[in-house]
Formats: sequence, structure tokens, C-alpha cells
Amino acid sequence: MTPQEMLEQMIDKATIDFLEIAKEEEDGDYGDAMLSMERTEANGFADGLSAAYQIIFNKEYLSPVQLDESNA
Repeated sequence: MTPQEMLEQMIDKATIDFLEIAKEEEDGDYGDAMLSMERTEANGFADGLSAAYQIIFNKEYLSPVQLDESNA
């Protein structure tokens, strides 16, 4: 596995984590402040990895992952 593929996998995992937390927050009617903080942190982590990818490889990586509604 190349470093580029590794970073792409990290971005995909971070995006899935963000989507799961955002879905949980939405399902809870946005009432849990801790979930909001976790969502913000997960979003920032995914954005940071994406920015690193763009700087290192001089191109944008758009994660193809989606939250599978049947498993959520």
C-alpha cells in the first residue's frame, strides 16, 4: 500500500466517523452537547487529513464513502 492509498483510507475512515456522529446527533434531536463537540472534532480531523492530502499530492481527494442507512 502506498502512502497515498494509506492517507485516502484514513480520510475515508474519518469521514465515516463524522457521518456516524452527525447521524447520531441528528437522531437525538441535537440535544447532546457532547455529540456536537465530537461531531466538530471529527469534521476537523477529516478536513485536516484532506488538507494534508492536497498539500502533499497537489490534488483534491473527495471521499466516496457514505453512511449506509441500513446499518445506521
